[in-house]
Order: sequence, then C-alpha cells, then structure tokens
Amino acid sequence: MKFKFASAALAASLSILLLGATGASAATEAGNRCVGNQTVGGGTPISLANGPGSTLPAVIPSSGVITRWSLSVIPEPIEISLTETLKIFRPTGFVKQFQVVGESSPVPVTSGVSTYPTRIPVLAGDHIGGSVAAGAETGGLLCLTENPGDRLGLVAGNPGKGSTGTVVAEETSAQVPIVVFVEPDADADGFGDETQDACPQSAAFQTPCPPVALSTSKQVKKGSVTIIVTSSTAAPVTVKGVAKLGKGKKAKLNGGTQNLVPGTLSKFRLFFTKALKNKLKELTPKQKLTLKVTVTGTSVSGAVTTKTLKVKLKGQAKG
Repeated sequence: MKFKFASAALAASLSILLLGATGASAATEAGNRCVGNQTVGGGTPISLANGPGSTLPAVIPSSGVITRWSLSVIPEPIEISLTETLKIFRPTGFVKQFQVVGESSPVPVTSGVSTYPTRIPVLAGDHIGGSVAAGAETGGLLCLTENPGDRLGLVAGNPGKGSTGTVVAEETSAQVPIVVFVEPDADADGFGDETQDACPQSAAFQTPCPPVALSTSKQVKKGSVTIIVTSSTAAPVTVKGVAKLGKGKKAKLNGGTQNLVPGTLSKFRLFFTKALKNKLKELTPKQKLTLKVTVTGTSVSGAVTTKTLKVKLKGQAKG
C-alpha cells in the first residue's frame, strides 16, 4: 500500500536526497541513518525493519534510557516552520497495535543532521517513530531509501504518551530518519548511566555518590564494649577491635557487619575474648589496656570510610 503524502504546504521544502551520518558514542545506537526527504500525512511513521547493509538495528536492542537522538534532513533550505517529536512505541501484544511509552519535546526541523538531548526510558524491542508538525497540521517525516528491505508502518493519527495506535499501512524502501542513543541504566532510576547519572550504583542519587559519614560513641561494660554508630547514607558498616596484650600477643574482637539506615542508631557489641579477660584480671583498676576500634563503612560506589576509636579498659584485679 502506498502512502498518501501530506499537503504541498507540509512537503514543499523536502526533495529526495540521500546522506549518511555517523557519530562516536559508547551508547547503543538504533534507528536508521537515512535522510528525511519526504513527508506523509494522516499518521505517524514507525520503524519496522532495516534492509541489508544497515549498520544499526531498526528497533531498540537493549533496555536503558535514550539520552539523545539525531534527526537527518536533506541539506537544503527549509522554507516553512516544521517541528519533529521523537516517539517510542511498544508492542501491546495485539496485532499491529502499539503504545506510545515516551516522547521528546518538539524540536525545530533544520537541514542536515541535528542532535537533541532527551530522557526516555526504553525496553528492548521498543520501536522508533516520529511525528512532524507544520502549524496545526501533523504527519511524519520519512526517507525514501530505494532499499526494499527498509520498512516502516504508519500509525493512525498522532497518539500521545500513554495512548495506543494501530499500524494502518506499511511501506517498503522507506524508513524513519532518526537515530537514538541508548545508555544503560543499572539502577533503573530513569537516567542514562553515561551522561545523566553520576551515581549509577544507586537510584537515590544522580549527582556523584556521596561518601559515608560515620558518627560513633561507646559504652564500656565489664565483659564487652558497645559501639553505637550512625551513618549519613545507607551503607554496610563493620566494627572490629584489637587490644595488645603484651609479648606480641593480641586480642581481636569482631562486632560484625550491619546494613545501616541513615540517621538510625545501630549497636555493635564487641565481646572480650578469654585472653583479654585474663589480662584485665592481672591489671589493677589504675592500670589500663587500649582497645583500638575500627569502624568501616562502604558507600554505594565502593568508597570506604574508616573511623578509629581508642577505648581505655580498666584493670579488673581484686585487692
């Protein structure tokens, strides 16, 4: 089925010309590098397949976030004001039906290759589409590629985000002149890990991952020391202690590891070993041993914060 092209007003500035464009990026690319050279009315073009020779997949190959997209248009003066909106379509499970799961802000259509920032979370298998507008009139910008393997569909109308649309026509040797750049999103916060998220290890932060700030206090009892710890961020915290007993001997105490909640007091108990108890019984109350306590917290980025306390233990000899 051949498409019915848009009015002369919408198509006046566009003629047939092919142009390729490439760009280096660590992001995954999808779409088609063909150049927009024709408009179509009555619907929104959606990419279905790329023909042999294409270096890009036609649909989104992996889940992540679209952080930018490129639109290619014939390098000739455009005599009317046009805007283009990137739309991402997801199959609904019904034949030829798609839901718009994301869209960019409208951008001006200019000749050549233009790249625009955006932020659209996507899943593998999502399809790329785009609507073009000239005043109140809407349609789509597409390429006539002369590659019979290229294939696009025309979704009825101009569905917005959250709406569904059905492919009412398909065309070969035609494609959508859009390339999207998909970055991974390890923490599923909706921000691309490479350019939009400075802390991809945690959905709570997009700025650089904060270090762990630790606050501590202590309670000394006859057979143990309790270390009370608070942390500025959620983090695993480990408490250990070492006391020198003389003659090269040491008592090592382990308070364990807990996953701390910010602002919450957490208690770590360091129980005295038998050797430490015996040593304290040899010392008078005026004599003391030093227990060196190390409190260690690890941030979401792996940065380690260490705080050291010195706890004086009084001798426990009687008489």
